[in-house]
Amino acid sequence: MRVQYCLLAAVCCIAQTWAGALPPFIKACSASDPKLNQCIEKVVQIAAPKFAEGIPELGIAPLDPVQLGTVDVKSNALKLVFTDTVVTGLRGSKINSFKINIEKGKATIDFTANVTLKAHYNMDGQVLILPIRGNGAAKIKITNLNIIIKYDYETKDGHWTVTDYKDNYKMDRAQFKFSNLFGGNKQLADTIEKVINENWEPVIRDIAPVAFHHIIKACVDECKKLFAAIPANQLMLP
Repeated sequence: MRVQYCLLAAVCCIAQTWAGALPPFIKACSASDPKLNQCIEKVVQIAAPKFAEGIPELGIAPLDPVQLGTVDVKSNALKLVFTDTVVTGLRGSKINSFKINIEKGKATIDFTANVTLKAHYNMDGQVLILPIRGNGAAKIKITNLNIIIKYDYETKDGHWTVTDYKDNYKMDRAQFKFSNLFGGNKQLADTIEKVINENWEPVIRDIAPVAFHHIIKACVDECKKLFAAIPANQLMLP
């Protein structure tokens, strides 16, 4: 009981220390810095791994792994539902650029990561005009996923608030592994997996919009929590 009490007290102490204050791994840049964008890029690159781990003291959930739950992919030819969906890899993100326009309340972040999606899948329909069905474990590896998020923000009650955002993405490659395709028929499964991995671009176009919407929304939601926890004048110095 004494050990549990001490641990609880330590957590509460950390939470009180960080409440309304920058975590030690985030350094505020100055709005008057002529190289403001480069300053923020460096700060975000250093902070990204810690941020991806989650900051419970500020109510920020982990982004690596990020739990997406159910992802329902629907197209004219394919019905695909992922459950217990988990995405890993965002911790290793490389920040390509960050641009901010303080006067207009606009910012853009551009980052790249190698990510892996694992889930249980249930699929029935057609891919590349070929029939496909199965129910089992799924794994999708995406190489050099490049995400660009453009967001609008305003300062309200001393805190930044994201009012709107748009995103786009591209990648170098996607690789698919679906277990138990066609009820475990190995010959059919090997054939269809070979086809979809050789023609991954049209396949990922069916899956990507829904799956990436969930990933990007999770990133934005956790950033909103950071903005809500830390006053704007601590995130950006004069």
